[in-house]
Amino acid sequence: MSGILGAFAGALVLAAIGSLVRVFRGPTLWDRLSGLALIGTKALILLLVVGQLSGQPEMFTDIALAYALIGFLAMLAVAKFFEKGSGA
Repeated sequence: MSGILGAFAGALVLAAIGSLVRVFRGPTLWDRLSGLALIGTKALILLLVVGQLSGQPEMFTDIALAYALIGFLAMLAVAKFFEKGSGA
């Protein structure tokens, strides 16, 4: 079971690297923001997988929930900022 989860964790890291390419290259700002959101989602799932591998899924689930809430609020703040303009 841990071999399958380890392989899944490796695949998530590779997928996050692919999203990182979109963050650096993305032609528009919204492509870059969606790439960041994808990386955040992959990090969230990776936290849950690491929790299963370490044998402490309860602790890592709590951390993942807090991370998801912070990421959601950050995306709302960034979207609101760009909706109104930078004020310059």
